[in-house]
Amino acid sequence: MNHYNNNNFKKNSEVDEGYVPNLLNPLSNIFKSIQGFYYQFLTWFQELPQWAKIISLIIIPLFIIKILEAIISLVSLLITIAVFGGVSYRGYKFLFLPN
Repeated sequence: MNHYNNNNFKKNSEVDEGYVPNLLNPLSNIFKSIQGFYYQFLTWFQELPQWAKIISLIIIPLFIIKILEAIISLVSLLITIAVFGGVSYRGYKFLFLPN
């Protein structure tokens, strides 16, 4: 008797290939939130009057550039502090610790 064609055995979506639960795939939640933010921004932008669209197209990229500049500055500062700390430690170890 063939039981494979029985309708009682329905396909489980959790067993599908490529299915990863949200707990194991946090990037899925991040992408969904970014997509939601994008659609909110797009709706807000389309409701603006023409003059506000032009002004926002000038100001928003400048704002984004300033934020990226600040992030790059902070990363550069952290790298400088790490290098200075490493050189200071090597100098201390070489000059003050007897071997």
